[in-house]
Amino acid sequence: MKVLPNNFFKQLVSRAIRTDYLENLTGFAWLILQPLMLLAVYAFVFTTIFKARIPDAPGVSFVPYLAIAFWPWTAFSESILRSSNAISVNAELIGKVAFPGELLPLSTVTATFLMQMAGYIAVLLVLQLMGTDIHWLGLFAAIPVLIFLFIFACGLALFTSALQVFVRDVSQILPPLITFWFFTTPILYSSSLLPDHWATLMKLNPMTWYVERLRDFLLLGNYSLTISDLLIPLFSMAVFWASLVFFRRFSGHFEDFL
Repeated sequence: MKVLPNNFFKQLVSRAIRTDYLENLTGFAWLILQPLMLLAVYAFVFTTIFKARIPDAPGVSFVPYLAIAFWPWTAFSESILRSSNAISVNAELIGKVAFPGELLPLSTVTATFLMQMAGYIAVLLVLQLMGTDIHWLGLFAAIPVLIFLFIFACGLALFTSALQVFVRDVSQILPPLITFWFFTTPILYSSSLLPDHWATLMKLNPMTWYVERLRDFLLLGNYSLTISDLLIPLFSMAVFWASLVFFRRFSGHFEDFL
């Protein structure tokens, strides 16, 4: 059976949103509660126990500094983890319905980002109501950053979901790798606190650019541009293109391993 890709993609996104978030109260509540609980834990540990300082953001408290970066990271990491087994769990569709296989992981990433970004806007509003000076005009600069983050996540989702068909351990390997990536990205701390050689090395982490640019636009009102503002988006698009080529190259063998 052959389906129209556009209509099928919309159905997949709609199904993912309903199944994961809207069909049960727990799923929808967990969308907001899990990041809030983690945010509360990190805020307590780093402000009360470790007395975290933010030397490059005077006048900004730790909670908004963390929250601005934490929700986009959550959308990014959750979308990759959810989509990594998108091909395996939909094995019955492969070979029975004629559609581009890449729609499966891409629909999962799209649904996750749509729901998490809705939560992100709610968090920004709450931060504003609690006294944080959110630069709302910076949202126009932040939206392209979030779009490129979405593209980057789509690329990694395509790669991991295709690889997982042939290497079943991918679903077990990814969570600790994502956790390691989280702590090596300046979400809980400022990269300016690190020694120069570590701070320079951290600049090679593309997620460093994403979280720092979002803080610049939404918290600090800093709109100055550097060469990284060109290189990281280009890198994200290159990852997406290479992953799409990889996915399509091996998608013809999925049925043999499912």
